[in-house]
Amino acid sequence: MSEPTPRFGASMDIRFAEDVGAFAEFLTDLGLNHIELRAGYLNVREDGLTPETLRDIARTYDLTYSIHAPHIDVAPGNINDHLRSAVVDATTEALDFAAAIDAVGVVVHGGSVRTRYPERVHAYVRERSVETIRACAHHAADVGVPLCLENQRTRTQKRRFTATPERLASFLEAVGVGPEALRVTLDVGHAKAGGIEYDRFVDRFGDRIHLVHLHDNDGTTDAHDPLPSFRAVGETIGAPYNILEMKSLDDVERCVRAPSQ
Repeated sequence: MSEPTPRFGASMDIRFAEDVGAFAEFLTDLGLNHIELRAGYLNVREDGLTPETLRDIARTYDLTYSIHAPHIDVAPGNINDHLRSAVVDATTEALDFAAAIDAVGVVVHGGSVRTRYPERVHAYVRERSVETIRACAHHAADVGVPLCLENQRTRTQKRRFTATPERLASFLEAVGVGPEALRVTLDVGHAKAGGIEYDRFVDRFGDRIHLVHLHDNDGTTDAHDPLPSFRAVGETIGAPYNILEMKSLDDVERCVRAPSQ
C-alpha cells in the first residue's frame, strides 16, 4: 500500500485579516491543502469558529488541520504549580478542540529555563516541563490526536529543553510516552537560527516527525522569512504535513510563486 501524498499548507498568523474560510480559499488557489490554527490566536478572532464550521470548511476545500497549542507567555516548567497546571489545562483544551475538528496533530513547546539560574533550578524546571508534556501526551492518547513536540531555537539567555537533537531526544525519553501519542514537529527555521542542520533532526527522529514548520532566516534571528525551496525541503524530510510559517500572505504567495517552484 502506497504512502499518502504529503500535504503542504500554511499557518494562520494573528496578523492575517482573513477569516478561516477566506484563508482556506487563498491556500487552495495556491495549490496548498493544510491549515495550522494557533489556539492562542483564535481567542482574539470573531469568526464564530465552532468545530462544525471548521469541519465544513475542511470538507469544502479538502483541507486538513493542525493546531498549535498556546505558547505566548506559556511556561510548561513554571515553578508555580498553579500556573504550570494552567498550561496543562490550556494544552489539553487544544487537544480536545483538535479532536473535535479532526485535526492531525497539536504542536507544543517543551519549555526553557534562564541560563543565569543555578543548576538546581534548571533541573527542577526541566522536571516540571517533563511532567507537563507527559500529562498532555496521555491526554493526546485518550483523544486520539498526537501531541507534536517542537524543536525551539537556541538562545543565550535561556536553555531550551528541545533546541538540539540531543536535548529533544533526552526530553522525549524522560517523558516516556510512545510515538503514537507523542511525536515531533521539526521547525527548520529554528534549527537554522541555532546553527543546526535540520537533517540532524531527520537522522535522529525519522518517522516520528509528523509536522514540519517551514521558514527561513539569516542564521542568527528567527525572522520567519519566505522559503521558496519549501517543497524540496519538505520532500527531503518526508513528513506527512508541512506548514509555511510566514508573517504575511504575500510571503506565503511568494514562496509558492517563486520560479524554483
